[in-house]
Amino acid sequence: MFMVKKVSLIVIAAAIVAGVIIATTIPFSTQQTPKSGQASATDQNSTSNTTASAEPGSVLKLSSASVPIDIPLMKGYENGSEIYFIGTDVSDKDLAAQLTNITKFKVNYAPLLAKTPQDARGQIYIFENGIAGNGSLGFQVPVASAKPGDEGYSPLQQVNFVKWTDQSQAKELKSVNEIMEHKNMGHIAITQTDIVGNHPAIKWQGGQLPIREDKNVTDDSKYGPGQVLNIDTQKMVVTMVAHRGWGPDGKSIYYIVTDTTPEMPSTMMGVSFVPINEKLAGTPVAVDLFQFMNGINGTGPMGFQAGIGGANPGEANYSPMWKINFIAWKDPSQARLLETMQDINAQTSNGSVSLEPAMGGKHVVNCPFFDQQTVFEHKSK
Repeated sequence: MFMVKKVSLIVIAAAIVAGVIIATTIPFSTQQTPKSGQASATDQNSTSNTTASAEPGSVLKLSSASVPIDIPLMKGYENGSEIYFIGTDVSDKDLAAQLTNITKFKVNYAPLLAKTPQDARGQIYIFENGIAGNGSLGFQVPVASAKPGDEGYSPLQQVNFVKWTDQSQAKELKSVNEIMEHKNMGHIAITQTDIVGNHPAIKWQGGQLPIREDKNVTDDSKYGPGQVLNIDTQKMVVTMVAHRGWGPDGKSIYYIVTDTTPEMPSTMMGVSFVPINEKLAGTPVAVDLFQFMNGINGTGPMGFQAGIGGANPGEANYSPMWKINFIAWKDPSQARLLETMQDINAQTSNGSVSLEPAMGGKHVVNCPFFDQQTVFEHKSK
């Protein structure tokens, strides 16, 4: 649901993790109590990212485990009513760069989104001419095909450009039905692109993402329910909680959560329940993300160590859509801190941990990543 400038025509339980790359500006500090005589996480040889065994009840606390972040809101129409959304990822590289320039907020290039099945896509209509307005092309704001709660709602929206061929008939249109009526009368032409963007709805007619009761975000803040701290449609910004975890290479990452399936984890996290996300589970669009069910206590969504995602933003296999997998230590007393996909593979190979697709392999969560600069430039004051 991007308000875009045309670029040619191509223009878990609560289990989740996705996020932001963090470098030296956030120190990697932990508080962990290993067994007597064994090294702590920070004492390990740098060639190994696993810690020594830790007693049950050991605690790993990441510094800046949660960060409030301000994200630009965009306005559109849906079935005649206003809808507000964010734009975080898009399948076209040039468009991602242009949207970043327009919004002053980093939009990720996520080519995998172009593989979204047709029946898992929503539609967004961007106007190239007609009535002057606040759309990114200088005309009216875009029109979305559905909102959360509707049977066909998806945050993954296919971009369509709308152009009035008869300017004398031009007026503000606020629904897909109106657009199609004018198309059938020959007043407008629609160009459907292959571009798919991630545009989670934040506020819409009759609903919005839940607001957290505790707005004081600290390293010890509970994961949910509620991922939103404030929605300001005057200043056009939403403040959300960005959670810290790990990327596949051990880099710190941050992520927000906007929607998921099935319904139970969506309620626990306080995000939209989007049944259509299940259609992504068996596709390349849903990348593996691993969450811990036991072992070292920590700031992960299940109360144990933070999870590990299968890709970083900027990589060819990055997607904001994640298929959750559960990791369980067979002997929790031997739990080690795992930070990379290599660590997971090593512990799986020696039989120390078991892996299981969450909720029958149907647990897909929308968790966009952000890079380090974006997170700290937009950290809420």
